[in-house]
Amino acid sequence: MKEAVRTSVLSKRWRYLYASIPNLDFDFGELPVVNQLNFLGFVDRLFFLRGRTVVDKFNLRCWDAPNVDAVHLEWWISSIIELGIQEILIHFDFNKLLPTSRLFTCATLTSLKLYFMSESSLQVPANILFPSLKILHLVNSISFCNDDSAERLFSNCPVLEDLEIRSLLIKDGKCNLTVPNSTLKRLTIVSLLLNWDQSFDIVIDAPNLVYLKYNGCDQNSHVFVNVQSLSAADINFWESLCPQSNPHSASDLMRGICNVETLCLTSIALCSFEKLRVPIPLFINLTHLRISESGRIFSFLGLPNFLAQSCCLETLVLELYAHVKWNPNPWYELRESGASCLLCLKTIEVRSFVGAEDEVKMVEYFLESARVLEQLKIQIKAKPADQSKIADALRSLPRVSQKCRVIIE
Repeated sequence: MKEAVRTSVLSKRWRYLYASIPNLDFDFGELPVVNQLNFLGFVDRLFFLRGRTVVDKFNLRCWDAPNVDAVHLEWWISSIIELGIQEILIHFDFNKLLPTSRLFTCATLTSLKLYFMSESSLQVPANILFPSLKILHLVNSISFCNDDSAERLFSNCPVLEDLEIRSLLIKDGKCNLTVPNSTLKRLTIVSLLLNWDQSFDIVIDAPNLVYLKYNGCDQNSHVFVNVQSLSAADINFWESLCPQSNPHSASDLMRGICNVETLCLTSIALCSFEKLRVPIPLFINLTHLRISESGRIFSFLGLPNFLAQSCCLETLVLELYAHVKWNPNPWYELRESGASCLLCLKTIEVRSFVGAEDEVKMVEYFLESARVLEQLKIQIKAKPADQSKIADALRSLPRVSQKCRVIIE
C-alpha cells in the first residue's frame, strides 16, 4: 500500500492509481493520534476513488485509534462487501458492538479474522449466512450477545474448514459452546474465560475434523459426536487457573480424541490423570506422542500410565525445559507388564536434557524397556565443561535393543 501511494507523484495519470490496489492494508497503530484524522480522511477518499474495482483482501489495524468509530467501520465493511471481498482481517478495540448488518451475509467472503483488544460483544443476526467462508478466527475478549449466537454462527457456515476461538468470555454459565459443522477440518479453542464457580459444556459435532487444539480449564465437560476422522490433537489444561477441577473433564476429553495418530500434551495435561486418579482411555492408533513443558516443574509421574495405553506408539518426543520428576511405577495396575507397552517404540527424542538424577533414571528406563528402539536422540543443555561428562554417562547405560543408537547433541 505504501509503495502504491508513493507512485502517485511520478505521473498525473498515476495520481489516483493506488486506489485500485486489490489488497487494502491500513494500520492506524503506526500513527500518533494527532495524525490519525488525516489518515482517516485518506482511507475515506480511497473508497470514493476506487469505484467498482474488486477488493480481494482487507486488513485493518486500529488499536489505540479513537477516531476510528463504528460508523466508519460500518461504511468500510459495506463498501468492500460490494466490491467482492474475499479475506478480512480486523484488529480493533471497540468496547461496543461490532457492526454486523452486512458483514454476516457476505456471499464472497472466504476468510474472516477478528482480533479484539478490549471486551467486545458480537451480535449474530438471525439471517446470518456465510456460503463461501472457509476460515473463521475470533481472537481476544469476545462475548456473544445471545445464548444461541455461537451455535447459530458456526452452523451457518456450510463450507467452514478452519475455526479458531481464543479468549471467549462466558459469564452467566448458561452459554454452552456448540460447534456443529460437517465440513470443519481444524478447530482451535484457547482460553475460555468464565466464573470459577460455573461450568459449561463444549459440544463438538464435526465428522470431518482432522485437527483439534484445546488450551483451557479442566473444569468443563467435553462432548464429542462424530469425530472419527480426528488424526491429530494438541491438548493443554490450565490447572493453576482452575481451583474447581472437574474430575471427568480430562477423561472425557481424552476419550473423545482416543483415535488420534499424533498427540501433543503438556505436563499439566499429563498430570491431570495422576492428580485426579481418572482412567486413561486406550489409544489404539497413536504412533507419535510429544510431551512439552507448561511453565511449571516438569513431572512425568503419569507418563508410564499413558504409555501403557498407547500400544502402537513409535515416536516419543520429550521437551523438558525444567526440573523433571520421574517415577516409573504406575498408580494403578497395568493391563500388561510395564515393558510390553513399549514394544513398538522405535524413536525417542529428549530435548533440553541437563543431566539431573531423575532425567537419567527416565532415560535408563526407556533403554531397559524399549525392545525395538532404534534411536535415542538427546539434546544436552548444560555448561560446555559438563556436556562431555553427561554424554559419556548416557552412552554407557545398558540397553535392551541391540539396534539402538544413542545420539548426543
